[in-house]
Amino acid sequence: MKRYQFLLLIWLPWLALIVTIIVRKDSPFPWVFAINTLILNLITINIRRKQVGLTLAATIKAMVPGLGYHEWKRLYFAKP
Repeated sequence: MKRYQFLLLIWLPWLALIVTIIVRKDSPFPWVFAINTLILNLITINIRRKQVGLTLAATIKAMVPGLGYHEWKRLYFAKP
């Protein structure tokens, strides 16, 4: 998976969720859609972490802001 494809797969479900919330203002919050978005992001991150060779601990460290800068850079921007 290329890095731009990875970034696209991460942000498109969130964009769809935001558009759905804006368009459907009077409807209840779409919990199923939000859970599906989180699951899709976790699958994408897991595929990417295996591709760039990060451990699960390093991936969690990359997700915490301000803690794992080098891991974050490797997860999101490294060329596989």
